[in-house]
Amino acid sequence: MKQYFKFVLILSFICNGLVIAQTADQILKNFKNEYRKSKNFTADFVETTIHGTNKGTSNGRLTFSKPNLLRQDYLNQEDSSEIVQTIVLDGKYSWSYTPLLNQVNKMIWTDPDRKELLPGIGFSLENLEANYNYQLKDDKLAKEKGFYRMELTPKPHLLIQQGDQATIRETIELLIDSKNWLPVQFGYYSNSANSNNVSAIITLKNIKRDLPLSADLFKFIIPKGAEVIDISPE
Repeated sequence: MKQYFKFVLILSFICNGLVIAQTADQILKNFKNEYRKSKNFTADFVETTIHGTNKGTSNGRLTFSKPNLLRQDYLNQEDSSEIVQTIVLDGKYSWSYTPLLNQVNKMIWTDPDRKELLPGIGFSLENLEANYNYQLKDDKLAKEKGFYRMELTPKPHLLIQQGDQATIRETIELLIDSKNWLPVQFGYYSNSANSNNVSAIITLKNIKRDLPLSADLFKFIIPKGAEVIDISPE
């Protein structure tokens, strides 16, 4: 199943109150260099997904540790002390647990060595320039807030074909803070000829990097009595 999360890179560099112009190549270089220095990060997130006319919003807390460990806790929007879903990627499997149903979905992680910006989003830093066309977008509001906004589109060899349908147009946008060159928002947009459009945006807040993390964060223990469904591809 195709992951929705592929994203937005907006960046801007401010010095003595002035925005200093950066080219798209410079922005990508700064972003990739700074990202490679980070071992892990934690953040609060807001996730907005639109599928056709249906819109959903959720929020929670995520913790990511390189190269492929992730924990996301989705919170009850009316009671932030209640976790309504937990997703754990332990490097070998993806686990999704819904406490209300006491149900676990398990899926094998097919490419554990893939260096993704976040595990599960489907967007890799490897061979980025070879796989994507990219351009810096003119966004006055982003610049005023200290960001650059970059748009990435897959090159022809990555385009998706579904039977006789027209090619789906996918766009990735990255919004990145120029203070540390790390992403603060990811956006993925998919438009098709049949108007079956999908978009997903993840906004990160309260980002903290390179904290001491317990390995137990990324170990999933199946709750007692939970139904386990293996959804791994055949």
